[in-house]
Amino acid sequence: MAWVRMSNRDGGLLHGTGYTHQVGATPRLPGMELAAEDYRRLARLARTDTPPTLELMSEVRFHDDDVNAYNILADIPGTGRTDEYVMAGAHLDSWVASDGAVDNAAGSAVVMEAARILRALGVRPKRTIRFALWSGEEQGILGSLAYVDRHLATRAASSDPALASRPNGQTWRARWPIQPREGYRDLVAYFNLDNGSGRIRGINAEGNVAAAPIFQDWLQPFESMGASTVSLRPSGGTDHVYMQTVGVPGYQFIQDPLDYGSRLHHTSIDSYDHLRPDDLRQAAVILASFLLNAANSDEPLPRMPLPTRPTASDPFAYPGGE
Repeated sequence: MAWVRMSNRDGGLLHGTGYTHQVGATPRLPGMELAAEDYRRLARLARTDTPPTLELMSEVRFHDDDVNAYNILADIPGTGRTDEYVMAGAHLDSWVASDGAVDNAAGSAVVMEAARILRALGVRPKRTIRFALWSGEEQGILGSLAYVDRHLATRAASSDPALASRPNGQTWRARWPIQPREGYRDLVAYFNLDNGSGRIRGINAEGNVAAAPIFQDWLQPFESMGASTVSLRPSGGTDHVYMQTVGVPGYQFIQDPLDYGSRLHHTSIDSYDHLRPDDLRQAAVILASFLLNAANSDEPLPRMPLPTRPTASDPFAYPGGE
């Protein structure tokens, strides 16, 4: 017995995602994905007088010897305000359908190249500059969440036994209050890259109105390179998210989408040929500049307030009515 699903993209694309990765949660029923065109052909043939028989071969093992994932961190030490640091990050892990080139080897390469640029320049920043390659992002942003939980802020344990037994990331947003750790204010800015190989066009200020004009100034030297946009909108789904949920200033750059969402994201053709070296170089230069500006600024970037528990309300209730 097994099940087969149709790929949600056509063009022969397949996906390598899967979330049943916890120890003891190995599915007993094997499953596969079939290219959309092949799946639809089988569906048509199944309505004929001689429906086809499908034979599946599945050789899959779960390796539980080491159930940890590992982040990679590196620092350029600060020379003045050494208790504070700025940070850049991208996630190193990927799904198995292809190389994981645009999701997210591209972002990881930009972070490493920004580090190389700053080291080659021999910079001596006031604040420490930290570089992070996160693991476990594809399974639920687990690597950066572990960093936030251990070094920046945690959340109260859940009093609900059903929630308390679930993984940390599944209950994080529902637990109050937020409890800042000793190093909560040490991280003054975090910059994330996870939108493929496209060149940087600007940055999302994540609703931080006070930070927007600062970013506008920092982008001004790169207008000729096509980067000038500061958007107040929030962005989600990647490693700055849990920093934002506890009020730490984390930001995601705006990049050219290219064919990231339409064809490459989590598919069988997310391979090296879809990387654009010139765009990656542009992104690395801008990231290095942002890190140096944030590390040397006289004042840290403005912070949003520490989030508090929302007030429960009924959007359909009438004041004073039933």
